[in-house]
Amino acid sequence: MNGTREVWRRGRTLLTAIAALGVIVAMTACDDDDDFTGPTTGVVRAFADSQFNFAALKTFAMPDTVAHFTALSGVPEDPSRAYDATILNEVRADLIARGYTQVTDPQTTKPDFVVLVGTSAATNYDAWVSYSWYPYYGYYSGFGWYAPGFSSAWSLTYPWYATVGVTEYERGSLVVTIVPTLSVNPLNQSIRAAWAGVATGILGDNGLSQAQVQAAVDQMFALSPYLVAGP
Repeated sequence: MNGTREVWRRGRTLLTAIAALGVIVAMTACDDDDDFTGPTTGVVRAFADSQFNFAALKTFAMPDTVAHFTALSGVPEDPSRAYDATILNEVRADLIARGYTQVTDPQTTKPDFVVLVGTSAATNYDAWVSYSWYPYYGYYSGFGWYAPGFSSAWSLTYPWYATVGVTEYERGSLVVTIVPTLSVNPLNQSIRAAWAGVATGILGDNGLSQAQVQAAVDQMFALSPYLVAGP
């Protein structure tokens, strides 16, 4: 099948691009490092909810902007936006290669999951602490399938936080998050992530090429073979 061949093609070419990037790979389905801080620039990691059934996912929606996560205090230092289109296109291509279908009108058609893409605009960004996601993605009309609608009171939670503990990433770290739409909890006003991929510090002032940024995104998916659309 074309999707399978595309995954194989990416796998064959990935090692060359990663060597140029200097990526250090580490995989975790629920990381057993209780207190992980200060990873090396270029590390690519994958985190997942080990209790989640990824085979239940088939369709997705994705905002058209890479959010910049600012610090709670101090002045943010925005990473370059030169790679935004490359990142979004590569995330979309990897999902489609895994058999997922993008919903064309998520405002009215509920997708199985929403993909949130962001990068840290501050040093020592605490990635897995529950936070209000609405200020970063609330503009997106694709959340229209939920009534009565979201607000800044809603938070995003990560099930692996209890295992991983405090995780700090440097400025320019790329974070791609999968949020199943069935994880909406109106009572607690929260949504729950099922998966996240991180490439640390790649969007900082290090002059990476477009191909190297693509390779980092591809590696997130290479670390996550369970991310395959259900039948």
